[in-house]
Amino acid sequence: MRVLGKIGRFFGELLGEVLGELLVCALAVGLLFGLVFLGAAAYAASPAGALAGGAGLLAFAGYGGVQYARGSGRRPGWLAGTALAVFAALAGGAGLVAYCGCWQLLG
Repeated sequence: MRVLGKIGRFFGELLGEVLGELLVCALAVGLLFGLVFLGAAAYAASPAGALAGGAGLLAFAGYGGVQYARGSGRRPGWLAGTALAVFAALAGGAGLVAYCGCWQLLG
């Protein structure tokens, strides 16, 4: 009887891990599609504004990346902290989308 309980716990943990992985992948791909949709809608409304906004976001995230690379010599303040958070969110999202294979099912 102990063996059956251990087998049941194993399959329960396996199912929990698989569902958790699928949820994280679906969230990452959904955020990517949302970002692409917003970018396409902004570009349709104003191409110059959308490109300037995207370049500004990337520059701000780049500033956050520089703050991250500085390590203990980071600048204090909310601007550097916000830039670091934007960098971490974009890098984490890109990593999740690259790691997740479920987006390959779409095309």
